[in-house]
Amino acid sequence: MRKLMILALTGIAMLTNSVKAQKIYDFVSVEKQPAYPGGIVKFYQYMKNEIKYPEVAKNNKIQGKVFLSFIVEKNGKLTDVIVVRSLSKETDAEAVRVIKNSPNWNPGVLDGMPVRVKYNIAVNFNFSGDKTSQKTSNKPGLTPEFPGGTEKLYSYLAKNIKYPKEAQKNNVQGKVFLEFNVEKNGTLTDIVVTRGLSKETDAEAMRVMRAAPRWNPAIGTDGHPVKTKYRMTVNFTLS
Repeated sequence: MRKLMILALTGIAMLTNSVKAQKIYDFVSVEKQPAYPGGIVKFYQYMKNEIKYPEVAKNNKIQGKVFLSFIVEKNGKLTDVIVVRSLSKETDAEAVRVIKNSPNWNPGVLDGMPVRVKYNIAVNFNFSGDKTSQKTSNKPGLTPEFPGGTEKLYSYLAKNIKYPKEAQKNNVQGKVFLEFNVEKNGTLTDIVVTRGLSKETDAEAMRVMRAAPRWNPAIGTDGHPVKTKYRMTVNFTLS
């Protein structure tokens, strides 16, 4: 009977791990967001070089944004690329084609392991006279972003967080989960701890985020900045 119980528990654990492995996480719920290799500037360059303005759209002077969503898999491959808000049949198809042909991204990370993450982005098609320009939205999808991207955020945290002496003394390690609003002007407001680690680490995580530079705000479907709630974790690790 005991052997059967152990086998059953093992089966449950394997099933739980399998479910977790297949789960698709929201962009703001992971500790490290997926990113194009080389960063968002390199992604803009890729899009600029690869997108070809469809002749039908050009002739009909169709311009605007195609809103896409896709999944960044654990191996960095982009899958399930779909149009969530259309511009025209031709521009939609071109935006989807280029995203599908993208090099593999750096995957999102949660608890130190790569996970599947859903990502949203807007692709602009702008036409002016005899000239065409193609570019992505100046923000990564519809989400707010630390200036310079996720890597710059990690660098900012690494340089500015001071490990509290009391936490060091008591060997306190782990994550502080924060939630805040990114206002339309990029300032961070209403910063709160949603899951604490210790009084000292919680206070330090909040201090550093309150001192953070203004972020790039989220962009709404009308192309204007919008106030957005954002969640992130701050790691405290002793080495």
